[in-house]
Amino acid sequence: MKTQTGPGAALPHNHGAKTKRIDLGLALLSALAPPRAALDTIDIAAWCGCTPDMISSIEARALRRMKEKVRAHFKVSPFDMADRRRFLALQFPS
Repeated sequence: MKTQTGPGAALPHNHGAKTKRIDLGLALLSALAPPRAALDTIDIAAWCGCTPDMISSIEARALRRMKEKVRAHFKVSPFDMADRRRFLALQFPS
């Protein structure tokens, strides 16, 4: 088993504790890092006690979820499009 060092090293490596370790590392990093500091995945992973690949996959998953929510929020129904066309036709008659 690989021994870890760093802020999250004392926590065990099961799934619940891993999430808590990452949350703790991110909280500490956001509290202690200088404002607008440019941090790469290696820096973030060191604080969270995980690998840079894990940070990249968490980031990719979060971005994918955010994009899905934005698309769902701004999804336009056919009725909305008809209403928009009528509104535009009234505002800008041809």
